[in-house]
Amino acid sequence: MEDTKIALEAVRDKSHDEALVKWAEFVRDNPCEKWKKQVDFFIDAVYQKADEFYARMAETVEGRKILERLKEERFRARSKSL
Repeated sequence: MEDTKIALEAVRDKSHDEALVKWAEFVRDNPCEKWKKQVDFFIDAVYQKADEFYARMAETVEGRKILERLKEERFRARSKSL
């Protein structure tokens, strides 16, 4: 079973690498106007999923504790960089 898992990870990694190379070539070979909408859509979707995740976390006591801890850690990290 472990061999199968390793083989599947290798296939996924290879296909992921190939997709990254294809995207990089597309961006390199096309004007910004052609690929910007795709990037904007992707970024918006990432933020939407994060918002949905945080909302689900906030529904539980444990989730609220975790979110509060993350908020504090982010504040400390920002304070150190200033």
